[in-house]
Amino acid sequence: MKSLFLLALAAMLSGGSMAQSGGPRIVGVAGIAYDVTDLAKARDYYEGFLGFQEAATLKRPDGSVYASFIKINDHQFIELIVEPATNHGYLHGAVFETNDAKGMRDLLAAKGIKVPEKVTKDPAGNLGFDILDPSGFTLEIVQYLPGSLTGKTNGKDMPPTRISDHIDHIGLLINSREDSWAFYNSAFGFVKEGDGSKMVIGQGPDRFELGFEKRPPAIDRFHIKDHICLSNSDVPKMTEALRAKPISSEFPKAIADTHQLSNGKNVVEIYDLDGNRVEVMEPPKS
Repeated sequence: MKSLFLLALAAMLSGGSMAQSGGPRIVGVAGIAYDVTDLAKARDYYEGFLGFQEAATLKRPDGSVYASFIKINDHQFIELIVEPATNHGYLHGAVFETNDAKGMRDLLAAKGIKVPEKVTKDPAGNLGFDILDPSGFTLEIVQYLPGSLTGKTNGKDMPPTRISDHIDHIGLLINSREDSWAFYNSAFGFVKEGDGSKMVIGQGPDRFELGFEKRPPAIDRFHIKDHICLSNSDVPKMTEALRAKPISSEFPKAIADTHQLSNGKNVVEIYDLDGNRVEVMEPPKS
């Protein structure tokens, strides 16, 4: 039997995919935000070990840094936030980029989805708002602005040392596949791909992965399923380069697993000091 939530969402479906319209829409994955216990160590991991660069920071009135934006590319960041853990122990939120924050807020409101009264500028100076998905995850909807802290870094802070220049997908451990399929299709126009474990975002290369388990998961399962997946053309070579770095001795348990999928793509699973998983995967084979 379909849940009441699913039935309500089904009634809201308009029959057309938002990804095909020219109006407000989600254009891709903007990144993921983590609550971290030690910002200095987290920076060492993402910058010194994985080779990324910090593009911007947010500071408290006393001048201390409470958030860091680790840059993947001009549209994708990993946010490290010094705050008490919230969602499932460490995940602050998943972040999606929109072309029109106000239009997206109004569109979601018209579909009956709970949204804030208005869009606002976030501390980085971008326009956006937050909503909750059916599993209780915070989704940050952001429209990048040229004058924001992140916008001012366009074309910068992307060193060749970084292990990837693109987030292929983000994944969340959801409560119900049916509810999540209905929500993300109705709200954002995401479309199921293959068996439905992933959904395609608009017309671009980004995807969203729906993790699901039959039993109520323990906290360690959220650390595994709630993740980002980075793209790298030669994962074995990249993995060996990481192991050869002198700083790798500070993260002896970071590289947890390397394997090859049935389609021939190589994958490595890497964990930071708070247990957050970074999956690195090769793009589709030609």
